[in-house]
Amino acid sequence: MKDLFIYHPGTGTVISLSDKVYLCDMDAIDAVGYSAIENGQSVSERVHKGLRLDNYNMALHFFEE
Repeated sequence: MKDLFIYHPGTGTVISLSDKVYLCDMDAIDAVGYSAIENGQSVSERVHKGLRLDNYNMALHFFEE
């Protein structure tokens, strides 16, 4: 299994896909929920409505093993 991560070069932020990481659509999140996310608060999946990104799903999607 691959050990994948998301990297943002501007801030040097690295997020491992072994952590809980979600792909979210801003149009699906209300203003209060998005404000909470921006302020670093943990919100439920009902609020962010994101799709879970993880090593298993992304490795299957991008790589053949």
